[in-house]
Amino acid sequence: MGHRKFRRKRHKDAGREKKLAIGKRNEFAIWGYLLEEDFDVFPSLVDDKGIDGVVGHEGRYFEVQIKSGENWNNQRGLSRSAVSANPDRIFLIYNTNEDEVRYFTGQHILDEIEWQESIDWPIPQIKLPKRMLEKYQSHDWAGFIAYLRAAN
Repeated sequence: MGHRKFRRKRHKDAGREKKLAIGKRNEFAIWGYLLEEDFDVFPSLVDDKGIDGVVGHEGRYFEVQIKSGENWNNQRGLSRSAVSANPDRIFLIYNTNEDEVRYFTGQHILDEIEWQESIDWPIPQIKLPKRMLEKYQSHDWAGFIAYLRAAN
C-alpha cells in the first residue's frame, strides 16, 4: 500500500466549515477552563440535540450549549424550541474578541422580554447590547462558575 495523501477539496461551504471549526475550538477552550476549575466535562461528539456537552459537579450535571462569536450581536440558534427543550440547559455566550462570557438558562431566555420576538425569527437569535450586558453583568465567568457550584 503506497503513501496516501489526504487533501480536502474546497467547495462552496468552505467559509461555513471554517466557522464551524472555530466554534468547535472555542468549545474546547471553554471545556479546558472548566477542567481547570475542577469540573467534570463530557463534550458531545455529535451536536444533534442542541447540547455541546455536559458539565458535572458533585453529582449534579448540566447540559451546556456554547455559542461563540467576535461580538455580542446576533447569537444565532437560540430559538424558542431550543431554549424550551430543557429550561435548565445553560447557554454560554463567548465573545472571543473581549474574551468574556455571559451565561443564561433556557428559562432566563424565555423570561427575558427583550428576546421574546427574536427567538421566534426565521433565524432565531439573541442580542446583547450594552444595556443587556450590564443587566446580566453577574452572569460572567465568575458568575457561571458560582452558579454551577451552588446548584446542589
